[in-house]
Amino acid sequence: MDDLLLALQNVSEQLLPILGAVALIFLCILLKKLGELIDSITATVKGLDPTLRLVDKSIEKVQAPLDTAVKFSHTLDKVHDKTEETIGKVADFASENIDSIKEMVQEKTNAGNTAEEVENG
Repeated sequence: MDDLLLALQNVSEQLLPILGAVALIFLCILLKKLGELIDSITATVKGLDPTLRLVDKSIEKVQAPLDTAVKFSHTLDKVHDKTEETIGKVADFASENIDSIKEMVQEKTNAGNTAEEVENG
């Protein structure tokens, strides 16, 4: 058992520095690839800059008509609210004064019938 532990110790003493060096090599390769990736991303972003400027200008051009549409929408909302309020008042007035409205319509109808009878008469 002691011989096995001594043999493993000897192998470990020789193998661990080699594995450490291999790990460092892979770490260096990884860092190099990461640097290249960052450089390519930077180049891509710089290439997108003119496109982003054009998009920004287009959005500025579209903003004025959108503001107009929003103002128009608010105006329509106000008109709708006032119309709804007025119709509600007319309905309330009509329901409160239905009898007098009915009498007025009957008087106009009777007056129209009387005028026709006089003309035909």
